[in-house]
Amino acid sequence: MSLILSITGFVILNIALVLYFAKLKKNQTPKNPIILKGSMLVSTAFVLWSICSAYSGGVSAGVWTGIIFMAFYILSINITFAVFLATKNTPIGDIKVKVGDTILPFKTVNFNSESLIGKRTLLKFYRGSWCPYCSAELVMFEKLKTKLTPYGIEVMGISNDTTEQQAAHLVRDNLTHTLIPDPELNIIRQYGVEHHKALAATANDTINLFGITMPLPWKMKHKPMSIPTSMLIDEHGKIVWIDQSEDYRIRASEEAVMGAVKANFS
Repeated sequence: MSLILSITGFVILNIALVLYFAKLKKNQTPKNPIILKGSMLVSTAFVLWSICSAYSGGVSAGVWTGIIFMAFYILSINITFAVFLATKNTPIGDIKVKVGDTILPFKTVNFNSESLIGKRTLLKFYRGSWCPYCSAELVMFEKLKTKLTPYGIEVMGISNDTTEQQAAHLVRDNLTHTLIPDPELNIIRQYGVEHHKALAATANDTINLFGITMPLPWKMKHKPMSIPTSMLIDEHGKIVWIDQSEDYRIRASEEAVMGAVKANFS
């Protein structure tokens, strides 16, 4: 009975995750994931019930192993998403540029913003390769390239990942974007898109779950990073569209991005 309770909680949670990740992969993360929230509560209740039942009834070592494994899995996933939901708001309002402004010049070891002049750019400030929502958005941009190329638009991303972490990210998600490392957050702070204190992991502290990269909850800690921010820049270096995420889980849809492209570059 104890093991059946754990398995039931395990199955309920995984069904909800499959449904949630199907939306996330399409960059259609639900603002209020009722099914996921319900499965988190139910699966936690089942696994705690299972542990209590096993403790009071006495079970074999093999059954205990199965119960502990599923309890660890369920509680780890639920803690991770509880963190996502509890910290979803971003402190927007400090951005240093607006539509109509020319980009603020910046330079890194391997990139100079002067190279943006003469080309159209979709510039994305993102949280890091460990963030499932950022990864899904960058994959969406990759799929959009057949629609962006006719407008001469190149996708570039900036995060506080290192050069090595970004290189691994490109390979992992089959991306062809230009990713610009900003480990000291110099560019991120210059543009006023810093989330000063948020829970985050690193690229090395993740697992792949149903095709989505997820941070390990016990590896997450408070640190600064960028607020998810998209900027559409014309060939003269002028910003023609800005999109910031008030809720870092929610990003502009394909329709919103292409609507901005067509409105400014038709």
